[in-house]
Amino acid sequence: MDVRIRKQKKEETAQNLEQQIAGKEQYYSEEKFTEKLAKSGGKLGHKAMYAALLLFEAMKSPKLPNKTRMTILGALGYLILPVDVVPDFLPAVGLVDDAGILIAALISVYNMVNDEMRRTAHQRMKKWFGEKYDAGLMDDEINQSL
Repeated sequence: MDVRIRKQKKEETAQNLEQQIAGKEQYYSEEKFTEKLAKSGGKLGHKAMYAALLLFEAMKSPKLPNKTRMTILGALGYLILPVDVVPDFLPAVGLVDDAGILIAALISVYNMVNDEMRRTAHQRMKKWFGEKYDAGLMDDEINQSL
């Protein structure tokens, strides 16, 4: 394929992504993401929270392909969205679908997560959970999920 055509298609894809994201701030923003994790973090579980933070950090990468960005936005948006397949307010099962989607999304994009992203996510988890959080154990759990 001609280089110009590939470049044009890539630009069109980027524009389409921007159009799809435009106006969705009511569903997804950094503030809503942080607020949701702070509210439901204990119920969501460390593994799903860490997955959410890794996805969030990966999303910041300018090298991220649009397809991967859409996967991450979908997962993080679902976490924040007030309407779920399984309502979040249900005891014991309310956040199971959210956790599953986050972990599935992370598995699909994990090869694009770098050490800096992991370090930043670990630091945030350590800040929130202190001594209850073990970064090495978390990496082991995520690697077992792969």
